[in-house]
Amino acid sequence: MSNRYPGEIRDPETGKLDPKEIWYKVRAAFAVLLSLGILLGAGWFVYGKAQDVWMGYRTAEDYVGEGVDPVEIEIPKGATTTDIANILVQADVIKTTKAFTREAAANPDSAKIAYGKYNLKTQLPAKVALAMLLDSKNMVHNRMTLRDGQRLSQAVTAMSKATGVPTKDFDKALKDWKKLGLPVWARNGAEGFIFPDTYEIPDKPTATSVLKLTTDQFNTVANDLGIQDGATALDMTPYEVLTMASIIEKEAGANDEDRAKIARVFYNRLDPKLWPTGKLESDATVAYANNITGRVYTTDAERAKKSAWNTYYVKGLPKGPITSPSRKSLDAAIHPADGDWLYFTVVNLDTGETLFANTLTEQQANSDKLQAWCMESQANRDKCNGK
Repeated sequence: MSNRYPGEIRDPETGKLDPKEIWYKVRAAFAVLLSLGILLGAGWFVYGKAQDVWMGYRTAEDYVGEGVDPVEIEIPKGATTTDIANILVQADVIKTTKAFTREAAANPDSAKIAYGKYNLKTQLPAKVALAMLLDSKNMVHNRMTLRDGQRLSQAVTAMSKATGVPTKDFDKALKDWKKLGLPVWARNGAEGFIFPDTYEIPDKPTATSVLKLTTDQFNTVANDLGIQDGATALDMTPYEVLTMASIIEKEAGANDEDRAKIARVFYNRLDPKLWPTGKLESDATVAYANNITGRVYTTDAERAKKSAWNTYYVKGLPKGPITSPSRKSLDAAIHPADGDWLYFTVVNLDTGETLFANTLTEQQANSDKLQAWCMESQANRDKCNGK
């Protein structure tokens, strides 16, 4: 009788390997490995099938690839995520609304999609379409820019050039201040109310639709700054504040912080105790009255012109605004700096450096500095002479 334990591969008496036991061990191990292989293979097969089913499900509701043909779409103002998805489906940019809304829900930036026109592609994955809508480079822009300090006539020319609408159409539309949504104090004319900014030109623009962009923006800024209350605090009308802001706009140099100080100079000149003549003596109003632009200096003849806009001729404010003031000048008009200055002079047209003075002697010294700057070079002379 053998003393070998079950499964022992050596004979305890002889110490030799038993081939039969070795074969049993190998066969058992192989069976286990084979079973594991079958299980793993089956698992992988099931996983692959599941992946196929899932990808089939995803591709059934979404496109794959980089898109096909260029297409332009438009997102209206106030569009919801579902609205945007429907627009994209109709343009064949995405396959289903579900795919887009799912991607939008997973991306908090989707709320930042701006209204307007976009250059996209047809048959895009929803995730790619969303990313393109969030990239401003894909927006289609048809813009016009109205510069700070443009006169009404200059703004009309710029709007006509940008839109193709004849200037005569603008001139006609400007006569109906009510239709443009302007306040009652705009009834004397639209000068000053065409707010300088950059605007998206609407499809099929008309003079009225384009003008209303600018007047709506004026109303927005005026309300935001509190022009009505600011005027009341200064014992002025909103129209007078607008007129003052337009003068500040044309007189100010490049340094924005000087605007409030310039405002103070002109308000001081409205005070008979500080400035007995009551005349603002603004060269910017002289330029407007004489229809000249670009020059720093005005002549004696120009300053003597009998015009309701020439503040060397009339006392107080001119008849109305002389330009479209920027937000900065409107703000300066209702928030003048504290000070007793009566004069100011820009002494460097490149930097906008402006000096303020209390006496005529100080002012003359500052004016000499401007004259010296103008004579430093031909380039400076050209700038001073408006060339």
